[in-house]
Amino acid sequence: MHSLGIVHRDIKLENIMMTDDSESSKPKLVDFGLAKMVGPEEAITELFGTLGYVAPEILQRKSYNKGVDVWSLGVIMYALLSGYMPFDSKDKKEIARQTVEDPVSFNIAKFDAVSKEAKQLIVALLHKEKRKRVSIEEALMFPWMLKQSIPD
Repeated sequence: MHSLGIVHRDIKLENIMMTDDSESSKPKLVDFGLAKMVGPEEAITELFGTLGYVAPEILQRKSYNKGVDVWSLGVIMYALLSGYMPFDSKDKKEIARQTVEDPVSFNIAKFDAVSKEAKQLIVALLHKEKRKRVSIEEALMFPWMLKQSIPD
């Protein structure tokens, strides 16, 4: 998707569907209603996304690129491994503040059973500075990703 110049801009758990209900089912990304085609060096400024999954640069009304999708994948990874969102509150303004200001915390008991490699990948995906956030290609080369086996 990114290699084709497409930024989804609303990757979230609700937009990931399984192809069927079998053990070999594959995840598929859906709902490209907010997606946008962008050039390699093009920056986007429109405010799109779902609070809780949206990258800090969007909340700060800064220009952004496909790194916002990488951020969303970090949120999803965190949620799937812990059962919690990394930045969460009943107050929307507090979620936005946490997203922009607070470091990623692994102070949840469920993270005791999560590998160091998985936590390193989450931190890299959820880097606050968009220029220092890993690309999807770099994320796929992380040790934790290389250890995972996904059936064909």
